Amino acid sequence: MLPNNQARAPTTRIVSQSVVPRDITEKFTQAASKLRTGQLVKDEYFTLFEAVGALEIMDSKMDSGYLGPEEKGQGLEDNYDVTRDLTPEEVVWIMDELLCHETAWHMGHPLSQTLFTSIYLNKLLWPIPDDIEDAHFGRGGLAKNQKLPDLVHIVLRAYCLGLIKCCNLVHTRVIVEFYYEEEDFSTQLYNRSLLPHLGPELFCALLDRAISWIDEQNEMDTAGKSAIKDRLDFRKQFLLALQQDILIVKSRSVDKLESCLAILPTLKESTNVGRPLPEAFSWKIQRKLASTVPPRPMVRISLEDALAHLQRLFQDGIHLNQILDYRGPSNLKVAVWTILSRKPQPSVYIRSLVQSVIMNNSTVLGDISAKKLLYDDLAVMVLPSSILLDPSLENSEVPSDPRFQMFQLMDGFVRRFTQPFVDTFRSACLNRCRIRRTICHTLADWDNLQMEAEDLDEQLRVLSEEPPLELPNGDTTYSYPLSSWAYHQKLIQFRLILQLGFELSIYAPEELPGIYWYLSHICSTHLGHIDRIRTFILSAAQRSRLNLAKRAVLRKTFHLFDRLTMQIVAVDAFAISLHALYVLLSRHRILPTAAAPHAYSNDKLRYELRMKPFLNITLPELVPYEEYNREATLQGDSDEVVMERATKAIGEARKAWETTLANGPFDDWDGEKHNAPAVEDDWKRDVKDTMRACIGASIAIETVKKAIRSRAQPLNLRVSIPEAGSKGRWHDWWVVPQVSQVLPSVKA
Repeated sequence: MLPNNQARAPTTRIVSQSVVPRDITEKFTQAASKLRTGQLVKDEYFTLFEAVGALEIMDSKMDSGYLGPEEKGQGLEDNYDVTRDLTPEEVVWIMDELLCHETAWHMGHPLSQTLFTSIYLNKLLWPIPDDIEDAHFGRGGLAKNQKLPDLVHIVLRAYCLGLIKCCNLVHTRVIVEFYYEEEDFSTQLYNRSLLPHLGPELFCALLDRAISWIDEQNEMDTAGKSAIKDRLDFRKQFLLALQQDILIVKSRSVDKLESCLAILPTLKESTNVGRPLPEAFSWKIQRKLASTVPPRPMVRISLEDALAHLQRLFQDGIHLNQILDYRGPSNLKVAVWTILSRKPQPSVYIRSLVQSVIMNNSTVLGDISAKKLLYDDLAVMVLPSSILLDPSLENSEVPSDPRFQMFQLMDGFVRRFTQPFVDTFRSACLNRCRIRRTICHTLADWDNLQMEAEDLDEQLRVLSEEPPLELPNGDTTYSYPLSSWAYHQKLIQFRLILQLGFELSIYAPEELPGIYWYLSHICSTHLGHIDRIRTFILSAAQRSRLNLAKRAVLRKTFHLFDRLTMQIVAVDAFAISLHALYVLLSRHRILPTAAAPHAYSNDKLRYELRMKPFLNITLPELVPYEEYNREATLQGDSDEVVMERATKAIGEARKAWETTLANGPFDDWDGEKHNAPAVEDDWKRDVKDTMRACIGASIAIETVKKAIRSRAQPLNLRVSIPEAGSKGRWHDWWVVPQVSQVLPSVKA
């Protein structure tokens, strides 16, 4: 034993410098061939660290310096000469391939597997150029008096530099907003620079010079000349469109995006002009990039897919202009959610741009203050013509004046609630999975906000001398407008969490009856809450004399209540009908379920799992499992009663959705038309898909009804549940089962 103050010297294996290495591959192979399959031989000195190290060294997927048998003699460097002369057809192909790689990057693939596999781009970007003149293909290896081919130096260089600047503008916009690495977008630059220190005007000048040079080439083939010019023109228009960026809020101009959209068909038509030159791209460049991961395969997408993705990007950018006209918070939310709920979802650049449009430098849509957005929603929902929102409160300077104290309390409310409220708009800009996950987290925040708002309501009630409202049972209560508004926002998030769960295929088939019941329960709670708000506003209006302006504000509030009520009734009725339908399918054991029983779960545990976002929410209280199970399975109700429930509810749902469709997407209570045709078309398409789902549910209910009345045991029915996004799923939020009759087999 050594004393505690002495350290034990580490044991080392001494290797003599005179040891001569020799190849043991053949002997090792012979020895390994004598082992039985599955037999393991382990040297006690060969540790796990050494084993992993050996794998990294010997595996081409882990070792960037490893050369396989097929690569021996090629070396780690590419021998491609970027100063070589190219034909117009080869230039066209390189431009198209770069466009495909650029689009793949927009889709979320890393630069190391897309654009940074281009030898031409690598030559321009490394070493990092100091100015625009330093970025050329002959860097470091150009002999004295050697001149680069004009087609390469003037045309291809201008296109490549324009592309780099486009990527820089996209990268700059995305990284300042909320996005998720590896899910939405890869921002890693691998110690390369996208030339952010150079202004876009320099790149536009290069592209203009290249276009002029192409126009002067009379001897060039007409097809190649036209194809190159179209690609240069597209690159310039794309660069100008990206340069506009957030300035679209002021300019409202979409001319550049429309120009890009108009050029895409021309690019597609001239695709066959290009002549492949695959050696201009190499995955070996990854070995030179600053990366912690080994080289990965080059990502390749077809030009057709790239152009389709760009077409959607430009179209979404054009339609973004239709959310810029501010007509109140409810209309803004409809426009934002409708545009960003498209399938496929808009690209991460568009979603980042929408985030900036919604809130940039504490202003909404460029010129609306965040406070006004919050006050406008309060005014239309809970405080129409209220003194609490009166701008003159700010002029009160005497601390003992109730108006001064009300302003102080409302100012604190604005500081606390503005950002969470704006985030309810911005959350739509995330990918669909993250929207649900984010709302699950913010729901708890809104629960705390509601309690804070209730404390403010108590203080404001005393200052404003609000009279109580007497209930039919003799009790009295107060309006609590701020906490009522927070509760309204919270109930909207409840419904979103449940309905996005259907879209994301979170629920198993056996869980669908219970989840649709819970959705109906939340809708009923929300309807009751809106009726409560309406009652207090109506009572306050009857107590005071209203001028014409205040009457108009009151009509706007009640008009919004009618619209909200109809939409929630439509959701509620459809949820009730699907709940009843699934109860029937589950009772008769024809609902598709997992083949094997759930060994480590039961209904109660699954309920706790699904209700996890709601466990700590104080209001509405979580339904106890026993009550949930009783209501979700409709215990005590016969099949006839359940069938009648489903039939009646689906009829009400169809009527409610028809009324919702007739009301339109926007709250045009003043008769002024909201000019957003693209948003309106998408919204109507979504509602019509829901109505088709209603028709499908009606057919399924009738099929089950006939089978049950036939008294056949078991029911001769086959049930399939379409997956989200499939052809048989009319709407992602409404999982309508496809029920078909199975004819009995005929015995010979």
